[in-house]
Amino acid sequence: MEKEFYYSKDGTKIMIVAPIGEMESIIDRMNRFKYDHMLVIGNGFDLNLGLPTSYRNFVESLIFKKMYVKRIQEKRNQIKATPSLIDYLYGKKFYERWYDIEQALLEYVLRRADGSFVNNVEEDKREYELVCQTLVKYLVSLFKTGDDLKQSKEMARSSAGKLLKVFSSERNIIYSFNYTPIRLIINAVISHYSSDPVRVHGEIEEETIFKGNIKDNGIILGIETNDLNEIAPNYTFLLKSNNPIYKSTCIASDLLKTEHVIFFGHSLNEMDFGYFKEYFGVLTSNTDKNRKLTIITKNKDSRVTLLDNLRKSKISVRDLFAHTNVKIILTDDIGKKKTDSNNLFKELLKEIEATKY
Repeated sequence: MEKEFYYSKDGTKIMIVAPIGEMESIIDRMNRFKYDHMLVIGNGFDLNLGLPTSYRNFVESLIFKKMYVKRIQEKRNQIKATPSLIDYLYGKKFYERWYDIEQALLEYVLRRADGSFVNNVEEDKREYELVCQTLVKYLVSLFKTGDDLKQSKEMARSSAGKLLKVFSSERNIIYSFNYTPIRLIINAVISHYSSDPVRVHGEIEEETIFKGNIKDNGIILGIETNDLNEIAPNYTFLLKSNNPIYKSTCIASDLLKTEHVIFFGHSLNEMDFGYFKEYFGVLTSNTDKNRKLTIITKNKDSRVTLLDNLRKSKISVRDLFAHTNVKIILTDDIGKKKTDSNNLFKELLKEIEATKY
């Protein structure tokens, strides 16, 4: 007999049609886990969709350059011995291989704290707000290409698009760390999705794209640290959790209530690791055959970087692999025959498809 599952909207009434011998284990898993799958997406997800959304794409864009030149012209009559916030962000691109604006913001604040830079706080705050608005303007431009049909087809063919297609279920949930409009992306790939994804750091709203109201940017760009001694005085406005649109999410508890967590394109860097700390603590200290972790990243280099990021956050990679069913998939190898990543990705899609109720 094939298994069939029926859930009421509130999740309180459950009817299961399954072989009698399997019912006990099924009910036990359902009592333990609220979700079958959680998809946690970072910037690599958007890049896989074909969207040029990296921070390097942004600082090398014409939109950023125009903003930078205009700001330089405004400051032409000012005598400055050290770079301002925008100067620092722009200059970093010339010697950073993996450009990260948020990491650059943190470095800037640290240099302000040790006295290296002596700029005006209010000036830096205005420049920070200008960068946020310019980033929104850049992201909006990516969705107004005039060739939406072609863009939709390219998204659907990508590994990220294929994963979205099978992910629609009330027992699955998506957490997005990206600013791009995930609902708009989902609609381009799949016609139905059961619930709204959770946007951890805000997003550019569809209304912003269609009406062009850039001032109300709706994104949370910044830094995060628990040590205020690291931050120069009056620079806590850069903390993400101090942003007025920062909201509570249930990501920490939802991670623990999910049987299979999938990270796609998220680097698990130190800046965001606070969200995942408790989850990885459980994975490295408890053996649970039912818990699964899949990490989808671009290639061998990004795999090493990601694992090193876990080590920097005091997570034992050895214990992680020893206690949990961990699989790492390289998107560069998906579509190539006889590669582990290609086989693992096919298995992943089949698993998620099989649990759609």
